[in-house]
Order: sequence, then C-alpha cells, then structure tokens
Amino acid sequence: MKTLFGLIFIASMITDQPRKVLLFYNESGEAKWKSQVETLNASKKGIQERDIEVKSMAYAKENVSEWKKWKIDSTAAFTFLLIGRDGGEKLRSSEIVKPEKLFGQIDAMPMRRQEMKGD
Repeated sequence: MKTLFGLIFIASMITDQPRKVLLFYNESGEAKWKSQVETLNASKKGIQERDIEVKSMAYAKENVSEWKKWKIDSTAAFTFLLIGRDGGEKLRSSEIVKPEKLFGQIDAMPMRRQEMKGD
C-alpha cells in the first residue's frame, strides 16, 4: 500500500512540473539564440498548450552550475535542450529547433498523449 501511495504521489508531482526548453549560449552563439527565441515566440500558443517553460542561460558566472548540470561544453556557441516533465533530457541540438520538431517530439511522449486524451 505504501508503494502504491508513493507511486501516485510521484506521478502527481511529475505532472505538476512544466516541460522545459533550456537555451544555452555564449557570445558567439548570441545570433542563434536570438533566432531561436524569435521562433519560439512566434509559436506561443503551441508552447502554452504543451506547458513549456523557456529559459535562456548565457555563459556567465551565475549560470555555470546549470551549464555543468546539463553537461554543456562552455565553448559551445548554442545548445537547445528539451527537458520532460520527468526531469530527463528529451532533445539536444546545437542548431535552431523548429516548432514542428519540438511539438512533434513532445506530442509523441506518453504523458502528452494522455494530456491530449483528457482535453
């Protein structure tokens, strides 16, 4: 019984977490970062429907721990990461990710398919 309760509790906590798009960039990747942000801003409705939180992290002293946590090479100009509700990495790219690819990746996830059934 304790195990069942624990699993239900964990599942409810996971669904409360938004999906995350993390954008890492250094000075030489600023143009790609800006382009990615513009691309995502043009697709706000899809971002909201899929409960995606977008966070940008320039290579700076206050962001070093996040760069290390996600194993981002400090010499990488630009890195796009999609993090699922479970906290796991689902997509990594050094190129700009089009909304169709992002949404397709998310919509194929079991948790998202469950969400769509419930709509």
